[in-house]
Amino acid sequence: MLRTLSSAIIPRSSKAQKPAAEHHESLRAQTYVELAKELSEHGVPVDYSDCATCDHPCPEPSEGGAGTISEAGIWGGKKYSEYVEEEYGDLGSYPKGFDTDWDTELAGSGKPVLGRLLVVSTGKSDWPHSHTDDKSELPYQLEKFFETLPSGNGRGDKGPKLGPNDKKPVESYIAPSPFSNNDDVGVPAGHLPLPSMYSSSLISQSDDPEDKSVIVFPDWKVVNEVENSLKGAKGLWNGALADSLGRSGATVLQDDVAARRRSWVLPYRAVVLLCSHKRRDKRCHIAAPLLRHALIQCLAKHEIAIDETGSSLSHLDGPPLEEIKGTSAERDAEVKRRIQGIEGVKGGNGGEVGIFNINHLGGHRYAGVMLIIFPSGAYLSYGRVTPQEIPRVVEETILHGRVVPGLLRAGTGLQRSTGCENGFLGW
Repeated sequence: MLRTLSSAIIPRSSKAQKPAAEHHESLRAQTYVELAKELSEHGVPVDYSDCATCDHPCPEPSEGGAGTISEAGIWGGKKYSEYVEEEYGDLGSYPKGFDTDWDTELAGSGKPVLGRLLVVSTGKSDWPHSHTDDKSELPYQLEKFFETLPSGNGRGDKGPKLGPNDKKPVESYIAPSPFSNNDDVGVPAGHLPLPSMYSSSLISQSDDPEDKSVIVFPDWKVVNEVENSLKGAKGLWNGALADSLGRSGATVLQDDVAARRRSWVLPYRAVVLLCSHKRRDKRCHIAAPLLRHALIQCLAKHEIAIDETGSSLSHLDGPPLEEIKGTSAERDAEVKRRIQGIEGVKGGNGGEVGIFNINHLGGHRYAGVMLIIFPSGAYLSYGRVTPQEIPRVVEETILHGRVVPGLLRAGTGLQRSTGCENGFLGW
C-alpha cells in the first residue's frame, strides 16, 4: 500500500462540484486526500490510498511524489473494485434503497471517548429504544449507580455546537488517550467523565449464570462475575472504574461486596463493535450482519481468528488481575507485559479479533457505523462503511494502524510521532 505522502494536495473550492455517493469517485477521493494531509499534520497515521482515485496524480518519484498507481504499489496497480474481487471475492453489498447520508460532513460527526468505555454482556443484538431501560440487564443497574455519583462526574464536554455541513476542526474529534501517557499503562490523567456504556451481543463468561461480563476500554480487560445488581455495579466501579485506578484495577478483599469479581487482559489484537440496534434504526440492523460477513472473510485471508460470542474470554491464562501482587505501578507493569504478549498486537497477520454487536452509538444516518478499539489505547469511530470498504478497514486500520480518512467520524489515542512503524498500534 502507499507509504509516500502525496504532495499534490489541491485547495478546496468554495464552488466545488458535489461528489457522487461513492467512496472511489474522483472528487470524493480528492476530499479524502485533503483530509488525510490535515490528519497527518496533527500526528494521526493515515492511509493515502485515495490518491489512486484522485484526478490530480502525484508527482513522479524522481520529484518526491508517489507517481502512478503502479509505481506507488496501490491495490496492485488495479482499480480498487478489481483488487477486492481478486483478493477477497464477493463481499456483498447493501440492498437497493439502503439510505446513507453522503452529503454532510462525516469527520467530526462523532465524539472521541474522553473516559472509559464499557461493553456489557447481554447476549442480544437488539434492545429497547433506550438500552438502559431493560431492568433485567446490568446496564440498567450501572445507570442507576452512576446517578448516585457526585455531579462533577459528567459525560464529557460536548464542545461548540456545529451544523452537519460545517467542517469541524481536527481537535474537536481527535483526542488524546484518557490515560496519562501512551508509553505507560498508568492511571487516568486527572478526573474522567462517566464511562460510555454499550449493551452487547457478548455472552457472559462468568461461572455464575446470573453474573455478567464487562469489557473495559482502554484498560483492555474483561471483568467476569459481575453481579447483576446495584451492589454489583458499585463493586465494578470501586474495583475497575474509579478515577484513581490504573488498568490493573483494585485487589479484592475477602469482605468485599464483590469478592468473586475477577478480571483478565483481553486476548484480542483488536475489537470491532457493530451497531445492530433495530429499534433505534433499521439501517444498522441491516448493515451489521453484512459488515460482519465481510470482516470475517477478509480477516480469514490474513490468518486472523474471530470471536463472535466471547468464548475466548473463558478460562484465560494466568492469575486474575486482582491477585497480582505488588505496588500499583508493579501491577500495572504486569498488565502492560501481558498486553504486549498478545499475538498480532503490533500488526501483521495472525492473532484474534473480537466482533460484537452493540446498541445505538449515534450517527445511524451514516450507516454502516462501527467502533474499532486497540490494545494501544487507540479508538476509532467509522461511518459510511460498506462491505466493499472492509478490505481497507482490515488492511490499513487493523493490520497497519492507519486511519482510512473517508470513514472517520472520531478517534481517541491515535496521534503518534512521525514515522512510527506500527502507526497507532504501537505505544
